[in-house]
Amino acid sequence: MGPISCGCSPKKLFSCQLCGKVLCSKASLKRHIADKHAERQEEYRCIICERVYCSRNSLMTHIYTYHKSRPGELDMKDVKFF
Repeated sequence: MGPISCGCSPKKLFSCQLCGKVLCSKASLKRHIADKHAERQEEYRCIICERVYCSRNSLMTHIYTYHKSRPGELDMKDVKFF
């Protein structure tokens, strides 16, 4: 889903200078840059599919979105930090 289809105003879009991706908020742009372009200091790995994220928030969003589990439904002691 792109920014226009999510209801964002074209006047309030934020574009990543590194890859051109367009996002709806400054916070989303900041998170995108941290997730996709920053050197990873710490990694958060999904215990279900092994996908790696640089923030706990991104990992939790992934788990809820792709695995349909809410944060409390998984045993967070099994989340691997590298």
